[in-house]
Amino acid sequence: MASVRRRVEPSTGKVFYQADWSIYDSKGKRHRKTKAFSKQSAAREHAAKMELQNEKRAVSDPTKLTFEEFRERIMEHWRNKPKLASTTIVAYERNLNTLSRELGSLRMDRITPWHIDKAFAALRVSGGVSRKGPRKNKDKGTRRLSEQTLLHLHRCGSAAFKQAHRWGLITENPFTMVDAPSPDRRPISVMCEEEARRVFAEAVKASDSGKWPGYDLLVAILLTCGLRRSEVLGLAFDAVDMETGDMAIRRTVVAAKDGAPIMRENKAKTQGSLRTVRLPAELLPMLKRHKATIGAMALEWGKGYQREPLLLFPTFGGGPLKPGMLTTRMREFQRLAKVTGVMPTHGYRHGMATALVASGLDVRAVADRLGHGTVAFTLSRYVHKSPGRDQIAADTMGAQFKAISSVGNAEKSP
Repeated sequence: MASVRRRVEPSTGKVFYQADWSIYDSKGKRHRKTKAFSKQSAAREHAAKMELQNEKRAVSDPTKLTFEEFRERIMEHWRNKPKLASTTIVAYERNLNTLSRELGSLRMDRITPWHIDKAFAALRVSGGVSRKGPRKNKDKGTRRLSEQTLLHLHRCGSAAFKQAHRWGLITENPFTMVDAPSPDRRPISVMCEEEARRVFAEAVKASDSGKWPGYDLLVAILLTCGLRRSEVLGLAFDAVDMETGDMAIRRTVVAAKDGAPIMRENKAKTQGSLRTVRLPAELLPMLKRHKATIGAMALEWGKGYQREPLLLFPTFGGGPLKPGMLTTRMREFQRLAKVTGVMPTHGYRHGMATALVASGLDVRAVADRLGHGTVAFTLSRYVHKSPGRDQIAADTMGAQFKAISSVGNAEKSP
């Protein structure tokens, strides 16, 4: 705050007026500034000017940033980090936007664990947007956020405040003193063989009718190869051996902030995700037939059709399909097949992993096919209970016990 004081020069006795004001450096340290004027009106004018400038400077002063202002700076910092994937950036921005609803107006250096706990309590009740809003162009209302979503918010907020501490904007990270939400791990549903048959039948209908050509092959690949959504959308014929069925996973298609597709070359979820997956021989005739279909579509479209690369499952004109659109179509197949509770696209990965382990294939081979770096992750997240497997285990151990007991009985015989 600026002020004006009437002062007297000791040596001459001359009266003058001193404008006083304070500024803060990047570390938040206060520095007093003064300037002398012969007239009181001039001193007041300058003091008012300095006060206005300091108010504007306080807004941009790194030590006095609000969470909303900091959110813009940390997002700019993260966008410039080459190692962060575009999907990660989108998730970070979404999470910080959600936190900003409760913390946005608070200064970073004044946010306490109490503020964060209070924010999570509010978001837990009404932090999400309802998926079933009233009419079009009306407020959709709010819904509860799941504990899993709150955990993502906590992790993102903690990472942001950790960076703020590195920059010297805060003295400590308040998120470290807030208990992270601990969601219960929900069981993941996988399709049984009958459900998979019904879904595949719906995909065949859509393909034969010309509605979505090649989706019988797409569903077959998901069922037998367990590719991620981004991986199946990035498949191109230059990465597929038409004779052996080897598919090189070297491109992925992910969604931008607005849902638009982004194709990435030699970039996947992890380094181990860049791999080669072999199609079952039963799918090779479908693959060759689909290549002829795509070739005919490109010829009919003309020169404007995207041929580099020539994608297996493109949108109109040969470009990459929006990831969200594939999810919508897979949900439609499951709805028509009356299959519920199974995640579209990703649920097929879980189903394949479970089936392969149940068949006796070693877990390392399953992990390699899925593109996992460790066997432990495959076992903990992707292998689920298979009906009848416990009976097989009982029968196996029963046969072993029978052999053991028969030896013991033989020794007892006279």
